[in-house]
Amino acid sequence: MDFWHKKIGKGGHSPGLYLHIDPSESFVASGVWHPETPVSNMVRKTIVEHPDSWKRVLDTGLKFWGESLKRPPLGFDPSHQFIQDLKRKDFVSTVALTTKQITGPNFMEDVVAAGRSMNPLNRFLAEAMGLTW
Repeated sequence: MDFWHKKIGKGGHSPGLYLHIDPSESFVASGVWHPETPVSNMVRKTIVEHPDSWKRVLDTGLKFWGESLKRPPLGFDPSHQFIQDLKRKDFVSTVALTTKQITGPNFMEDVVAAGRSMNPLNRFLAEAMGLTW
């Protein structure tokens, strides 16, 4: 189940939330998965221009996953303090959900709490794309 930014909609590479429920693995994910190059570069440029804002996202302790480039993207300093983040192809984080949470009485509260914990990432991404969050 996914929840996309209302201005862009599903499949538009916008910040949003994704709920994945599976017997082997359940989680809430947020961010932007496989954005097109212009969108990735907007995010990268915002990381470079606003490193303190990006550091605040990282300081939340969110766990990131996804693919990364092998080399720094063209036009970005290979020695930048956030070069590993600038190399990301995906700007996605996840919060795992246990079977007990999925089947428990606080399921919706747990999903909402997971989504809120990822708001700093989604807000940063939205602002990088010129959207409100």
